Amino acid sequence: MDACEKNKHRIPGSIPSFVRQQNRSGHHPNPRSPHFKVIIILQKNLTPPNTESDLDLAGFLTPIEPAPTTDAASASSPSSGPQQFPAVFFVHEKITDSVQQVHLALVRLNAVSPQGPVIFRQDGRLVRVIRTEDDGYAVVPLDRNRLRLALSEAGTWRRFLKEDITEPDNTLLDAAVAAPPDRFRKIPVLAGLYSGALLRPDGTVACTAGFDAATGFFLTKTYALPPVPEHPTEEDVRFVREMFADIFDEFLFATETDRANAIAGLMTAIFRPTLAGPVPIWAIDKNTPRAGGTLLALVTGTLAYGEPPLMYAASRRRDEMEKVVRMALREQGRFVLLDNVAPGADWTPEVLLSATSGSGRVLSRNMGTFTSFVSRTPAFFVVNGVHLDIRADVTGRMFLVRLSAPKAWQEMRFRRTKTELLELAAAMHPQAVWGAAVLLRFWQDAGEPVFRLADGNLSEFPEWLRVVGGVLAHAGWPELLANQGEVQTQENAADTEGAELMAALYAVFGEEQFSAKALMKVLVTEGAARKRGEGVDGLLNYADEGMIRSAVAGTLSSVKVGMWLKGFVGTRFAGAEWYVEKADQRKGNQRMYALVPVERQAML
Repeated sequence: MDACEKNKHRIPGSIPSFVRQQNRSGHHPNPRSPHFKVIIILQKNLTPPNTESDLDLAGFLTPIEPAPTTDAASASSPSSGPQQFPAVFFVHEKITDSVQQVHLALVRLNAVSPQGPVIFRQDGRLVRVIRTEDDGYAVVPLDRNRLRLALSEAGTWRRFLKEDITEPDNTLLDAAVAAPPDRFRKIPVLAGLYSGALLRPDGTVACTAGFDAATGFFLTKTYALPPVPEHPTEEDVRFVREMFADIFDEFLFATETDRANAIAGLMTAIFRPTLAGPVPIWAIDKNTPRAGGTLLALVTGTLAYGEPPLMYAASRRRDEMEKVVRMALREQGRFVLLDNVAPGADWTPEVLLSATSGSGRVLSRNMGTFTSFVSRTPAFFVVNGVHLDIRADVTGRMFLVRLSAPKAWQEMRFRRTKTELLELAAAMHPQAVWGAAVLLRFWQDAGEPVFRLADGNLSEFPEWLRVVGGVLAHAGWPELLANQGEVQTQENAADTEGAELMAALYAVFGEEQFSAKALMKVLVTEGAARKRGEGVDGLLNYADEGMIRSAVAGTLSSVKVGMWLKGFVGTRFAGAEWYVEKADQRKGNQRMYALVPVERQAML
């Protein structure tokens, strides 16, 4: 079976009593013929038909034999073929009957369109997929003017019981635009545009431009792709593993677990359009700039979708980071790359946590307005940075890949340039989706064996763990997510210590502002107490060994304390009730700090 065979669209029904097709020869031309004639048989005292009933759309949409043309007409356009007549639709006195005629006209327009359906329902309104000036595709609302154009393409309009040619008036157009979705029940629902080859949940691949009824996506490109084996063998799986290794072996993974987690990032991106519910964040942590974190994310996105994903520049400021995430959600990004997170920056605003939990769909407000929007498709968030600061409250919503260069800025062992890698990824896109389909069917053939996380907790993502984890573990990546428990334990310990430090600072300074010099005096006093053997409890417990020795010796400087304190500014530790912020005013030449309560967000 060819996995990429274009869907055939057939509309069922039985021919209504008031519609008769005129076919002089009894032949049935090509059902994709762009024009055909439908004759509406009317009598003077005929009651308007009940257009709310189930019409025989199959009969209604069956084309008739072309009407004969004159010799003059044939001579004037010898290559155009015989002239065919469009369908006839009626504008009724009753607005609901007229709206149903609009429904029939749009169904016909979809049926005779050479590329398949172009009129859809999306978010409770009618939309149309159009070609743009740059030869791409866009989804536009079917407003009054676009609806008028579509109806004129569908056929000829007449007033009911009259022969005069007319067109739908503004009242009818407005009523059709405002009609509830169930009035257009035979118009398909559009999930969105899709630029790549699309893996369906059953293991088949859609790779022909046009509407894919099985998933609801409109594919914008056609790819040449071999059929997916119905029953993949071990040899097929070995081939896929070698294919993925050819491109992922370029990167400097710290461990085999990191390599397996990178493959999980690719599989998550490929499965994302049809995977139910949210998926965890993919965090890419590197020990030095230029270790390949951004490139790894770009190559993965290109392998999954056939073109490089957009990058969103991360911000050190938490409020700005929230705006970046909201912008990505508003633009309905499927693969959202938050790039170059600064060391120590808090990259997990509440809106990101909301977008990676529950259903993954977020109701949010457009910045600076009172209007809201809903993220229609849950996104796959990818975060890349040097020495990522990972909070404990996010470790259960992410999986981690660490890249480790042997020397900073040196010995980068990439065999190909960045441009070559991205071009290779784009060329390999169909094969990558085909490979994911092979692994999926191999797992399904085995009865979908359950994947059990070795350690740690990702319980918020059961479907992702079941599918992505099950597919990769069964295909021979046993190291998958083996670092999850270690990451969660380490990061929880760091947050626990940070929360204890905030509580200790609040016990000393409360809500009063303080300087690095004031904190230094406290630490020196504690150091003197240690020297006398009078105890070791206090703020000095959270300092490094160098600061402890200096405090005990009485040589600790306010500059060193200020550098230490600066590392905690703006950081919200899990479970902490306060965090350190810089105060607006100074005291002389001293920078002042204050402990600020952590605001608990009750709703987005």
